[in-house]
Amino acid sequence: MRTSAVAGLIFANSDDKLKKLTANRSMASVPFGARYRIVDFALSNLVNTGVTSVGIITKENYRSLMDHVGNGISWDLDRKNGGVYFIPPYYKRGVKRLIGTVASIVGATDYIERCGADYIVLYDSHIIANIDLSSALKAHKTKGADITVIYHNGKLPEKSSEKMILSLDGDNRVKGIAFSEESQETCFGIGVSIINKDLLLKLATEADEDGLTSFAREVLAQKTEELKIFGFEHSEYVAVMDNTATYFEASMALLDKKVRSQLFNKKRPIFTKVRDGMPTRYGVKASVKNCLVGDDCIIEGTVINSILSRGVKVAKGAVVENCILMQETKIGENATVCNVIADKNASVDDSVVLKGTSERYCFIDKNQIL
Repeated sequence: MRTSAVAGLIFANSDDKLKKLTANRSMASVPFGARYRIVDFALSNLVNTGVTSVGIITKENYRSLMDHVGNGISWDLDRKNGGVYFIPPYYKRGVKRLIGTVASIVGATDYIERCGADYIVLYDSHIIANIDLSSALKAHKTKGADITVIYHNGKLPEKSSEKMILSLDGDNRVKGIAFSEESQETCFGIGVSIINKDLLLKLATEADEDGLTSFAREVLAQKTEELKIFGFEHSEYVAVMDNTATYFEASMALLDKKVRSQLFNKKRPIFTKVRDGMPTRYGVKASVKNCLVGDDCIIEGTVINSILSRGVKVAKGAVVENCILMQETKIGENATVCNVIADKNASVDDSVVLKGTSERYCFIDKNQIL
């Protein structure tokens, strides 16, 4: 399959499922894993497949996403032909807010028609996975599928919101689609699908004219008999982050070597925006155990089971445990933080004690000082 036959379409906001983390940024630009943004996984999976044209559908709060992605140079998408395109919200007359994936796809019609692709990969932005899209695309073409849904066979997280549940026959053809939030062992869609370009435009246009909003629930789920919809299994690690709890769990899963080996596959690398910084510096009394630490940090206290992004500072006597500290966070002398998510440039003063629980995490807003 020629590389120009496939283009990507990323939904940057995904209904902003992480609430506080998406108050001032899109879902796609939420920091993850010490040095990445969530969108890095989508972009990397696409370019590792040979995709050279990617459209990013935005809705609101996308300044930080544009700053991170830029012209796409970190993903080899700074091209004369193809490249990365930001697709701003397309509002109809009298509509004050873009609602649903159907309207988002219709708003991206111009990009879809001009990208020159035969197939479009639809990609939600709240997914962490390293997907072999090349094999999925090959299966899509071999089976003559109209739509291929990437799924994972596993147990739905207890704290998860409803997922697309697939009923499959022996040939992996989708015979039915339901939606459930019950914790169960099942095949569930992870928010990535492949669809023929002309079919996508036809289905989205008809759905929009009928006043429908959800492409998955109101279009795909209703056409399993009419269309040839197949599933393609992604058997390795995947995190579908639809609330703060699942984001925290996915972040902490990176401390597991097996998870890291599946996400950061040398054959399909995950790229991100390069930031040149100093190596992390450790004080003579620093103690760091089972952590993922970005560059340019200064650690003089104790850090256990935590994720530290670039530029984090942990002062003498401070204790950080089971925390996610984002870029440029500062923890003062003799302070203690446990089960905390701290957004960028947050600051905890000397001797402050802040403890959440495994059921309810404390959250420090961007630029907040405690």
